Amino acid sequence: MPRVAPDGSNNAERQAALLSAAFRDLHGARIHGFALLVTLGDQARAATIAGDALAAGADNAASLRHPERAAAWLRARVLVAARHRTLARRADAWAQRRAALRSLGVDAPTFSGLAALTVVERAAIATLDIEHLDARDAEAVLGLSTGALERVAARARRRYANAWIAARGSDAPPGEGELARQVRDAAHRALS
Repeated sequence: MPRVAPDGSNNAERQAALLSAAFRDLHGARIHGFALLVTLGDQARAATIAGDALAAGADNAASLRHPERAAAWLRARVLVAARHRTLARRADAWAQRRAALRSLGVDAPTFSGLAALTVVERAAIATLDIEHLDARDAEAVLGLSTGALERVAARARRRYANAWIAARGSDAPPGEGELARQVRDAAHRALS
């Protein structure tokens, strides 16, 4: 018979609750950042899909104990949800998206580069070039084979670089922020 605590819960329930809380603490901020990137700064949508993924992950925390596999599993869920909605291109929505991503270090040229990509291409850039997930995990996130992932990533880097260069112009100052630097570095590698 399970032990019952004074609050009426048993030890197994407390352990599960602690594991769920630890899972959310470990993955919460990064999965929200990933969701913001793939939704191109749609704060409401990113919060919803990140929250849904975290809730599902917390429910399965016992089977997702390996942090890298859990990270890939969560991102795959976010990507599936993000693919089911198109971008609103209204000027006010665009300004809100830019502002949301500015907190992650995304400057104007970087935003233009990301906006030129599809949701899947943004996920490829985010998993490979920003978060540096290994190829196996990136394949799991995107649901692609190694060859398909390489083709998507190469296309995304080219498209991103072209849009970033066009947006930057010749006299625009370089963007600030770690994310902007990492994405610019990825673009440079794509053009080399």
